[in-house]
Amino acid sequence: MESSPRISKILVVGSRGAGKTSLLCRLIFDSVEQCEELEGQFQKFTFSRNDGSKISFLFKEVSVLPATEKKAGYILVLDSNSKSDLATLPNVISMISDRKFIIALTKADLHYSAEFWVEDVKNVLHEDRINVIPVSAKTGQNIPELLNALSEMVTS
Repeated sequence: MESSPRISKILVVGSRGAGKTSLLCRLIFDSVEQCEELEGQFQKFTFSRNDGSKISFLFKEVSVLPATEKKAGYILVLDSNSKSDLATLPNVISMISDRKFIIALTKADLHYSAEFWVEDVKNVLHEDRINVIPVSAKTGQNIPELLNALSEMVTS
């Protein structure tokens, strides 16, 4: 008999316009087409890990920090085309440091016009072990890598 997948609540945070909703649409529906506003609602997605086990995520976009509800961790969404996202990063990190987090660096398909990149994030945080994954909700670039990293984060 197959056991039920583990369920982990993940809050998706970031500045307005960073790409939170588009990223959630890509994660949950594998598309950004015909996706509606998801803020404040939990959206479930079950992911099959490389070892064959399954994990269910309950994703929720939040705009107010700190978030007081129970959660397994965060996806911090940064817009690589917005230098202000990099400038406010230390302050945001201080508000989500109660749980593990992964940074999703959005708009990877526009890397040629990025105002900052993975190395810049790690330099601001003075931390090499932070998981920073460049992703594109538009093209789906690195979405499987983000899901794998999330599953590792919540099971470790």
